[in-house]
Amino acid sequence: MALSGRPVEAPVVVLGGGPVGMVTALALARHDIPVIVLERGDDEVRSEWRGSTVHPATLELLDELDLAAPMVRQGVRVDRLDYRDLELTESATFSYELLEGETRYPFRLQYEQYKLVRQLRRAVAEAPDVDMRFGHDVVGLRQDDTGVELEVTVGGERVVVAGRWTVAADGAHSTARKLLDVPFPGFTYPLLSLVVATPFRFEDAVADLGAVGYWSGPRGRFSLIKTPDVWRAALSTSTGVDDDPPPGTHPDFLAAVDLLLKGHLDPRELPLSQHQTYRSHQRLASSFRFGRVLLAGDAAHLTSTTGGMGLNSGIHDAVAVSAALAAPDQETATAEYAERRRMVADRFVQPATTESRTSADAVGLAARRERLVGLRTLAEDRTEATKYLRRVSMLGVQH
Repeated sequence: MALSGRPVEAPVVVLGGGPVGMVTALALARHDIPVIVLERGDDEVRSEWRGSTVHPATLELLDELDLAAPMVRQGVRVDRLDYRDLELTESATFSYELLEGETRYPFRLQYEQYKLVRQLRRAVAEAPDVDMRFGHDVVGLRQDDTGVELEVTVGGERVVVAGRWTVAADGAHSTARKLLDVPFPGFTYPLLSLVVATPFRFEDAVADLGAVGYWSGPRGRFSLIKTPDVWRAALSTSTGVDDDPPPGTHPDFLAAVDLLLKGHLDPRELPLSQHQTYRSHQRLASSFRFGRVLLAGDAAHLTSTTGGMGLNSGIHDAVAVSAALAAPDQETATAEYAERRRMVADRFVQPATTESRTSADAVGLAARRERLVGLRTLAEDRTEATKYLRRVSMLGVQH
């Protein structure tokens, strides 16, 4: 297939129209840097459940782009984290009031990823320096020490899009990472995660229920998170679920909800609006910079969803990479971006999520009790509880 026309050019080309790509584009536009965004899909943002957790450090970054205020108005504010067990009486609670004075946003926010993407795309559409292009599938990549040329299929034709730099924010299955043959070592968790969305009012059935609760149990972890529209339940399972049977007949789901509700409702009667199973990974690209291609978000690192750090660290990448490309010395700044953000993923995000996932998946009664007693001891020590909340809120590691 022949290439069509002259190359389309911009100082920066961003691959991917998800939250990381959109934040990168918007931040670059705020630095008066023209950018082209290439998104493989169409301009529809489907109401699918993915991430929803937005940590204080991320809200601070989004506030610089005038995005935080509408999110806070529309989202669910989380003022405490609860750790409980489906059978044991031990529990621990961490209050976000401990972060007063540490951040402008001393709380966690639950705000669905698809709503954030819609908000970002509206903001990008109003930014004159952003050229957003849907239906553009990258199939080839060439670069030298002056720039990058991307071969793209669109509408049955092949075109070339060129930039001095390319930011690959094109997700876990990143085309750019594959075209560059970037090593992406790591591992996949043996247990699947089942996520279920339901309009059922758990707050009417579970005593003193906060907006975010993490339970341990005889079959592993079970979390319950309130979003503006639904409750989201997640659990580990060794059994896959497709459209038949639905989660309403899944044994691990039924067992966990039955223990949680304690006879208030037959779990088989729970109304369900969405469900999916997925695998979690811990993977890290060997470098976040290859020539003039910079990796960000899931294209650069994958982590367990436990604790909600994946989306957040991707947004931190986006702000950091845009600042590097706005620096007077781009060569030095982008090299520092790649080193710093990879270090954060390697030394902070992945160990934190690995520890949370592993401990939460424990099924032995003694191990579960020991975990909760340890968390309660932390929560009762103001200094240690503050350190814990800073860590899980990603404060101090966003750059």
